[in-house]
Amino acid sequence: MTKAGFIGLGSQGAGMAQRIIDQGVPTTLWARNPSSLAAFRGRANVAASPPELGQLSDVVGVCVTDDDAVREVALGPTGLLAGMRAGSVLAIHSTIGTTTCAEIDEAASGHGVTVIDAPVSGGGSAAAAGSLTVYVGGSQEGVERARPVLDTYGDPVFHMGGLGSGLRTKLINNVLNAAQFGLARDAMVVGEALGLDPDLLGRALTSGSGQSFALDVYVGLGSLDAIAGHLGPLLSKDVGLFGLEALPAEAAERVALLSAADRLLSVLDYPRSTDGRTAR
Repeated sequence: MTKAGFIGLGSQGAGMAQRIIDQGVPTTLWARNPSSLAAFRGRANVAASPPELGQLSDVVGVCVTDDDAVREVALGPTGLLAGMRAGSVLAIHSTIGTTTCAEIDEAASGHGVTVIDAPVSGGGSAAAAGSLTVYVGGSQEGVERARPVLDTYGDPVFHMGGLGSGLRTKLINNVLNAAQFGLARDAMVVGEALGLDPDLLGRALTSGSGQSFALDVYVGLGSLDAIAGHLGPLLSKDVGLFGLEALPAEAAERVALLSAADRLLSVLDYPRSTDGRTAR
């Protein structure tokens, strides 16, 4: 049976780890903050270090915050790759830059470890229900070896192509989401300025062809204030990473997406990141 390892027990990662365990996959966990392991005591192995977790696992999932955090848990003498065995798979669930993913893949190749990028969409509740959308990039062989773990929390799981394809898909998803949130907010502000009742306008727009997930959320909340602290840091980083991708053939489309996404970031007061980290 495939043995799983997992690092990154935040709101989404905890649900993913829980789902792996619930589906009967032998699982080893490690966390920088021991308190995040409390809910898993007695249900999963707990490693003393990332190298120990790597040595005990066939497929290791990493779901930490950003590029620097992934490098920290994966590289160097205290990182996962120091313990992972040849033939094992490192699945990067964090939304990071494709250059960082390639850097880790190069280091992993020296250990005989296969890297796949597998960012996810859906949140903690979807993770716990096994219905995350997973965007995967990497070799067919690596993806198939990771399938017994990916399929525990992912439905659907899309193999998008070679290494980096999953990350590029996730970045497009998130910049589109940012653009739609910005447009939803601006549409509601314009409607109120034209004298329309905001409650009635919200019901009308969410029932028409302009409906979107972002519009539904905005209308339900009445503003972005309640989620600004979550959306701002996340989208600052991801819109920034998308902006770093080279797209010479689609320059106009790239500018259009980024302009709408930047409009949202301006409203939230979180400028686009230029280094894969949040602006604050």
